[in-house]
Amino acid sequence: MTDPKSQSITRLITRKIPGGKLVQMEITFSDHIENVKLMGDFFLHPEETLEDLVNAIRITSLPFDPFFLTACLDQILIDHEAQLIGASTEEITSMLEEALSCKPTA
Repeated sequence: MTDPKSQSITRLITRKIPGGKLVQMEITFSDHIENVKLMGDFFLHPEETLEDLVNAIRITSLPFDPFFLTACLDQILIDHEAQLIGASTEEITSMLEEALSCKPTA
């Protein structure tokens, strides 16, 4: 019998940001984040910054500190001199919290 704690869960979170754009996060996780996709009609310039944002989410240890992750995402935007328009790092972190909230308890 398979241990339910080791089974991967995939969630798709879709959010219409107030005054902003549509943002989607697809995440696969078990006891760690396995894969993350961040999509939507928001704007990010330079676009290459998205890969670093997604990697920061993917390597986040679980359970995670939302304030720390938001600060990390903000620092990536600063380091890349990037602009995120129609979404925010706080909303991205909140979407991750929502996705992970479905994790079954053993």
